[in-house]
Amino acid sequence: MAKPVVFVIGASGNVGAASVTALSAKYADKVEIRAGVRNPEAADKLKGLNGVTLVAAEMGGDRDKLVTTLRGVDALFIVTPGTKDRAELAISTAEAARDAGVKFLLVVSVLTADLTNTIFGAQFTKLERAVAHLGVTYSFLRLPLFVENYWGFKDTIKGHSAFYSPVDPDKPFTPVVVSDAGNAAAAILSNPIAHVNQTYNLVSNRHTFKDVAASFSEALGREVKYVHVPYEAAKQSLLQIGFQDWQVDGIFELDKLIDSGSHITNQEDLAHYTKITGEKPTELKSWIASVKAAFQ
Repeated sequence: MAKPVVFVIGASGNVGAASVTALSAKYADKVEIRAGVRNPEAADKLKGLNGVTLVAAEMGGDRDKLVTTLRGVDALFIVTPGTKDRAELAISTAEAARDAGVKFLLVVSVLTADLTNTIFGAQFTKLERAVAHLGVTYSFLRLPLFVENYWGFKDTIKGHSAFYSPVDPDKPFTPVVVSDAGNAAAAILSNPIAHVNQTYNLVSNRHTFKDVAASFSEALGREVKYVHVPYEAAKQSLLQIGFQDWQVDGIFELDKLIDSGSHITNQEDLAHYTKITGEKPTELKSWIASVKAAFQ
């Protein structure tokens, strides 16, 4: 009997690559894995993974070509991109999948998808509503801020043992580790029937920026300080390194939800990851221990 075909489109990004890697490591004997990327020749980190076939596929590209590419696929993971038109790109991809006969869609969304008065919320409300009305079974993987964003603190931690943010250092929030997102996506794709029409708020752990400073201090063997800066100063820094204005404003909406103690950014239920995978999510200290050499 032929194995079900699982397709990840947007596979060269962080979440996409983590998902393909997890599928290869855990489910290659159970499903046929296809990784959709813009340029298969350039997808070095996916080459050689067990059971993975690289396929040229692009959100927002030739629609008829995408429909043809997706024929025979059982489950499609749409790793929604970071562009301003991401809702439109993901919806177009989902519609192509429907036309190709794909049976199940897993779609990256965000925790603020119900907050239509926010930048990211408005984008993902539109996306979720469109997917839910396609007539194809689906699941939404709502993701928060990423722990990997702390890589942005590397130079200042290395240089003068400090990092900077406008967020209240005492307010807890619930981010996710990219590999946890990949593991959860792979588990869902390997058994879609168990996740039909479900929405998961996927978080790894709860901590504050004061906890982040303490954990880096412990791991590095020296004091690392958190420096609380004004939002306007933080915005200028992000714009200078290439973020677009709408992106910064969207990120700061999330940051201000943290400041306000919102349950959206500080999820009460941390069990969705374990419910999906049967495993425990990655703790902050474990993640920092795995990367500390780069911050020395």
